[in-house]
Amino acid sequence: MRWRWALLLLAILAAGLYVYDAARPRVHPIKRADAARMAALAGRPAVPEPTPASREPLPAQPPGELFGDAVVVDGDSLRIGGTEVDLWTIDAPELAQTCHRDGRPWQCGAFAREELATLIGGRKVACRPEGPDTSHFIGLCFVRDTPCNGDQTCESSNGSLNLAMVARGAAVDIEGQFMDDERDAQDQKRGLWAGSFHLPSERAPPN
Repeated sequence: MRWRWALLLLAILAAGLYVYDAARPRVHPIKRADAARMAALAGRPAVPEPTPASREPLPAQPPGELFGDAVVVDGDSLRIGGTEVDLWTIDAPELAQTCHRDGRPWQCGAFAREELATLIGGRKVACRPEGPDTSHFIGLCFVRDTPCNGDQTCESSNGSLNLAMVARGAAVDIEGQFMDDERDAQDQKRGLWAGSFHLPSERAPPN
């Protein structure tokens, strides 16, 4: 009889263990793996993101079309979005340069800058690269509401700021692209042609 009571007791214990095991909460294997990985990473120092200063500088890209609000620098250059643009094939007096008219000195550099600012009139400007491929942007520029993007009106110099500056006598053509307009401005004594002047390119280098 004792062995029967022993078997009954073992059966009761086994049933209790089964019920306990079935009732206890289970942890999914994926969650268990995630917990282990997080625990391993907890002892490692965080790796900071590289700052812009620590990144290698990007290689220079060839200049493309510029478009946006323009800041006039002087009579033959302007700035769009931080990029300075030299107006192709024209030359104007330096900003602080003095010329002579009616026998008196006058601020021809400031005049040229004001003429370019008047032509732009606070509107947006589009410039496309023109001339030799250099690290400095040399462009043919237009007052426009939209970028050129292959527009045929940007393929011709007609309507450009470059041509307009020469036609108004505020700059000269140094490559012979606007000879007729320059001759007309000279005959009509417009702008610079109303007096005497020396362009920066004609000045002798300092000793």
